[in-house]
Amino acid sequence: MQAKGFHTTLSTRIPLHARHEYASCNLFVLHELPADIIVDSFELDDHGFCFQFVGNTNLELPTSGVANESGWLLVAVKPETDLVVVDVPLHVRYGVPREGHDPRHAIQLPPPTCFWACTSSCALQALSCRPCLDYKSLHNALPFQSPKFHLLNSSVQFEILQLTTSSPLSFDIPVGNINHTLYIELCTVTVNLLAFVYIVHQCWTMSKTLYSVHLKMQ
Repeated sequence: MQAKGFHTTLSTRIPLHARHEYASCNLFVLHELPADIIVDSFELDDHGFCFQFVGNTNLELPTSGVANESGWLLVAVKPETDLVVVDVPLHVRYGVPREGHDPRHAIQLPPPTCFWACTSSCALQALSCRPCLDYKSLHNALPFQSPKFHLLNSSVQFEILQLTTSSPLSFDIPVGNINHTLYIELCTVTVNLLAFVYIVHQCWTMSKTLYSVHLKMQ
């Protein structure tokens, strides 16, 4: 994982030792994302991802404003080499303020699940020595509470990869000090009031100017 403040790139490396045997199959990467993590669908579109996201899509809410439920990101990958690297841009929601000097919030990301999905039931017959799953068995093998994905509707046979490696899946972020909350709220209210007074004053000044110009024109 390459972290830059609240903006992070989650990099997953997938070694494929027999990818040509799966020529008629599609490779998928499934990420379980805690409620602290945001994915921007428009940003993923800009990166050219074929994906499906299930979870809270409101990018503005802080952690305190969302339910403590995981989001799920399924990414379809086109393997062109024996080592596939999938870089997913992630963003972190503002955490709940805490007490203490330099309070921080630790976030744990479960490792992704990578699997082949084949559209034909005979696509994996030549690989009968390897465990192949139907959709129900795949769903039972995936992390608990994972949703169903329409991207997999056309697939009938699946094989989960066991050789997926990834960079460390934990990091921490700074959060506000709860003892400073009152001062911050007072400053925010004060600034908003001053801004309101300034806008009203400018509107009043402008209306007087326009009125005087109107009188002169008469």
